[in-house]
Amino acid sequence: MNKKISGIFVCMLLITAILPITGCVIAEDEQDPNIVDEKDDIFGIFIKNPKILNFFTKLKIFNMESFDFMDITSAWFYEYETEPDYLYASIKINDLEFTSLRVIYAIRWTYNEKNYAVSCHTHSNGEFSWFSAGRVFGLLDNWAYKMGLICDISDCKIGIEENIVTFKIPKDLVGDPESGDALTYTNAWTGLRFIFEPLTFPFGGEVAEDSTEYGGDYFIQY
Repeated sequence: MNKKISGIFVCMLLITAILPITGCVIAEDEQDPNIVDEKDDIFGIFIKNPKILNFFTKLKIFNMESFDFMDITSAWFYEYETEPDYLYASIKINDLEFTSLRVIYAIRWTYNEKNYAVSCHTHSNGEFSWFSAGRVFGLLDNWAYKMGLICDISDCKIGIEENIVTFKIPKDLVGDPESGDALTYTNAWTGLRFIFEPLTFPFGGEVAEDSTEYGGDYFIQY
């Protein structure tokens, strides 16, 4: 009897080894993200000086009770074996919601000693301004706006119920990394823009921001 059981066990192992594995996901995920961030760590001129926010609120330009819709909690990369030409990335937000304001969600990383990023801009209660991915040029403190490669809008998903923004990134737009290559210096960033772009100067482009420390490396699987 023991020999029969052993034989069956060996056969099962052989069958398992021979059968191909398809459609599986190799990933960090929401439970084990590459990047983590503290809650309630928003910064910017509205945070440093609430009087400025109150002034704009009285003018009915900004009307908000919290900045949780841009407060990052974590972010991660992943891939699907069935879609080897795409890299996926997600950002978990404290309390994601659409606003009439212009909000930016972005992830940045370094590959092959070059900086890359993916970002989407939302405004007007969820309508997209644009979704872009590619090489980052220019000053590091202005990296979200130095990308010239526009992606298909449908490849950016705003999951309100899950509080997750998801990017589907064509690998050929971000250096075409291959299996075993590492994405390093990974971090995430969000920004709330001025409604009137002339107000960008001299305060800078964002009235509130959140950014993470560098997270763990991600190794390309496919």
